[in-house]
Amino acid sequence: MDAKIINAFLTEGINTFQDMFNIGPQNKEPHLLDIHAGHPWEISGLLGVTGEIKGIVAFRLHKILANKMLELSGLKCKPEDYEDMAVGLVSEFTNIISGHAVTALSQYKMDISPPFCVMGHNHMIAWPKNYPVIAIPFVTSYGPFEVDVCFK
Repeated sequence: MDAKIINAFLTEGINTFQDMFNIGPQNKEPHLLDIHAGHPWEISGLLGVTGEIKGIVAFRLHKILANKMLELSGLKCKPEDYEDMAVGLVSEFTNIISGHAVTALSQYKMDISPPFCVMGHNHMIAWPKNYPVIAIPFVTSYGPFEVDVCFK
């Protein structure tokens, strides 16, 4: 996988988090993800990428950080709608990071699918077989998150 692609998602993860929530995440070293190992994430915002480059992008985090993002966004909702709103915000955040990264990679012809979320402790993602998944971890004062990318 081209480092230029990974760097686009890393840069946009930082910039978008800063712009939307005024929180400066610090990235840690990207690494290969073992897709068969368990993980700590409770929410994954996912979308597909098609075109010259095909694959999956996942924005993964804990509910505590998703709730803080919702609080910092200024969106108001009823307590009973809070979890649904937080999941919607994660979906939109995933869409924004990916949209900005695809724009930064305009030399490739790519399209992105609408985002969707998977929830639950240690949930499974059907990553493409025989292609590496690169995990780009970040830390914030409100908890960690990760952007995982897998492209054919």
